[in-house]
Amino acid sequence: MKTVAILLSIMTLGVATYAQTPGSGKVSGQVVQTGNKPVEFATITLLKASDSSLVKGAIADINGKYEIEPVKEGKYLVAAAYVGMTKAYSQPFEVKNAPVKVNALSLTTDTRNLKAVNVTGKKPFVEQRVDKMVVNVENSVVGAGANAMEVLEKSPGITIDKDDNISLKGKNGVVIMIDGKLTNMSSQDVAALLKSMPSSNIEQIELITNPSAKYDAAGNAGIINIKLKKNNTVGTNGSITLGGGYGATPKYNGSLNLNHRNAKYNVFGSYNYNHRQNNQTLLLYRSYPAEGKVNVFDNRNTHNQSSDYNGAKVGVDYFINKNHTIGVMVDAALRNYSMPSNSVTMIGSGGIVDSTLRTDSRNPGDWNRMAYNINYKGILDTSGKELNIDLDYARNHDSKRLNTFSNVYDVTGKDFVHGDTTRNMQPSTIEIKTFKADYVNPLKHQAKLEAGLKLSFVKSDNDARFDSLRFNNWVYDYNRSNHFIYKENVNAGYINFSKQFRKLTLQAGLRGELSHIEGNSVTISKVTDTTYFNLFPSVFMSYNVAKDHQLGISYSRRIQRPDYEDLNPFEFYLDRYTKIAGNPYLKPSYSNNFEVSHTFKQFLTTSVAYAHASNKMTQVAESEKDPATGDTSILRYRYLNIAKSDNFTFSISMPFPITKWWNSYTYLQGLYAKYSTVVDNNLVNVESGGFMGRTQHTFTLPYGITAEATFFYLSSQIADEGLMKMKPMYALDCGLSKSILHKKGNLKLTINDVFNQQRFRGTFTNAGRFMSVDSKWESRQVRLAFSYRFGNMNIKAARNHKTGLEDEQNRVKSN
Repeated sequence: MKTVAILLSIMTLGVATYAQTPGSGKVSGQVVQTGNKPVEFATITLLKASDSSLVKGAIADINGKYEIEPVKEGKYLVAAAYVGMTKAYSQPFEVKNAPVKVNALSLTTDTRNLKAVNVTGKKPFVEQRVDKMVVNVENSVVGAGANAMEVLEKSPGITIDKDDNISLKGKNGVVIMIDGKLTNMSSQDVAALLKSMPSSNIEQIELITNPSAKYDAAGNAGIINIKLKKNNTVGTNGSITLGGGYGATPKYNGSLNLNHRNAKYNVFGSYNYNHRQNNQTLLLYRSYPAEGKVNVFDNRNTHNQSSDYNGAKVGVDYFINKNHTIGVMVDAALRNYSMPSNSVTMIGSGGIVDSTLRTDSRNPGDWNRMAYNINYKGILDTSGKELNIDLDYARNHDSKRLNTFSNVYDVTGKDFVHGDTTRNMQPSTIEIKTFKADYVNPLKHQAKLEAGLKLSFVKSDNDARFDSLRFNNWVYDYNRSNHFIYKENVNAGYINFSKQFRKLTLQAGLRGELSHIEGNSVTISKVTDTTYFNLFPSVFMSYNVAKDHQLGISYSRRIQRPDYEDLNPFEFYLDRYTKIAGNPYLKPSYSNNFEVSHTFKQFLTTSVAYAHASNKMTQVAESEKDPATGDTSILRYRYLNIAKSDNFTFSISMPFPITKWWNSYTYLQGLYAKYSTVVDNNLVNVESGGFMGRTQHTFTLPYGITAEATFFYLSSQIADEGLMKMKPMYALDCGLSKSILHKKGNLKLTINDVFNQQRFRGTFTNAGRFMSVDSKWESRQVRLAFSYRFGNMNIKAARNHKTGLEDEQNRVKSN
């Protein structure tokens, strides 16, 4: 609370200082349109009268009024702009010590052919398009001084959990792309990349809840595409980022990015390092009826997670001529990790504790990845026909190891009864080969035809070996060991058509995928061989009902294939009675997604969405019988195909400038979810409503300082993972940032979860069995980050493109 008080005092002092800062003058006025109606949130620019160079910018409020201060003495003029309207300029005026009120600027609807003009007005913060929602980060105060991860978290419908997993409109498994190219990394590595990327590099964030047929059909949660700024200047540039944080344990990271470009080639490279520690406490209580009594397992588990990540990428693009480019890229990553844990479980029945189980686990491991890409991009003629080809190969290897020491004591917890020591080695190797080709053909009358094909071949080899210590000798455990080989071949093709009519924008596509799946449990000589064909249609329509009203409707069918790690029959023990396991018999999940949206003045966006999924995959707690001892007290947590799920969401997003130095953005979402499945041969039907809200406020203070406060709230609801009824969560984040070193550097101090209230608490009940979970992690952290850009900042970034193996690679987990 002392930290909170200090931070709020600093912010209050900054605001007060800003209000008292003397200026040479103030310029104010109003922007109107036909009928003397105000133009809400028009873009205002103050220009020098001598050469029309930019001095300052501002956004008009809801009444079309604006103020700009402080303004030095001199001669100026004011320009006002709004998308779809003609730009207006004031007469030149002179600023001295007295305030200047500019005559009202009148904007009219631009009726000219858009092909013949350049639209120079500032884009709105949020745009609703036919197949996506676009967040214009480049022109927004929301992203000032932040990194890409922080900007993404503040986008409409985005939530990021304690493990940096990103969800879109309440659905997990979202696909992350950068400039149309999937990130080819695990969720942890994506988070590390986004945290090292300054928001000043971002132009837009595209939120695609219903992807079209041109995208891989996999992924039921949608796509997030981060578009970076680009230009064509030659030269060399780079950036360096250093950061550190502390909650209960230290965290630090660093990155270096270099890029050199000339008329014939572009060479780029990057290196990222991230050290992360996190203490987590897990309280797991469960009870079940047996022989007329209620057996109870009360577990307290402490994890001390630690990992070191090193990632490097190098590539070159060769420009054959202005229309044809070939490129090669090598991407490598290495992660060393460990998660030692200590567990104490009180065991009893009938309300009486009769024994205590103490478990000590050690699980060091190494994960590495090598990926290679050869690509071609060609503009085939003057009409804009385009061909993109990618050839990819990637190899991922994970060497999991786990040693578990379990000791049972009497009711006092002091006298030793018996012990059990096990070890297991679970190496996993995944190879991915893909070929992808995409063709774009612009047609007459604002129409476009797209087509493509993709071939992918995946082999996942997982060898889980378990040994038990018996009389000082390791004995092979035939019941739990399993060598599992998974092979997958997907052959896909798509066609996509789009056309712009007078008020209607239409896009329709169809994707077909022929899949051949083979699973081979070598240890038990069991082979499953499946071939299936699926069609995935998508339709998007956007209609301009009136000048300020835009209506959108979309539908798409999607598939979610299991992550390779979840197909691996591994086992991770919290104690001898509680474990997390893979499931080699998981099947794909299919979903039908519908959405209707309405946008008012490119400012207020509301949407209603519905998704129905069959064979939905989610982690569920189930009982298991030990094949050796017959013990039925074991709890296994693994992914299962539940029968079906129905999700309804209603959302509202609204950016709102309160004053010229105080901007806000608010996102509200109501949801209703219903799940139906069978757990332990019992039908489970759960349903609930819920609410999520996020409000972010940015304050522009003197001396180049920006302050920020964000409040997040998630109500009680059924969690998508585990089908647990969770209790509410909330958090307040605050921060200060300042540009330094001639605006090439940035220094930022943040405090996450000021009140330390983020924790997951949930319960699950099934056929007399009850389970409750209370998980607390290092949510309150103080972080200090420094970033610096050097060289020519106008150089075009390395050419980003979507390689062929990205959808498959996103199903690979690093740990």
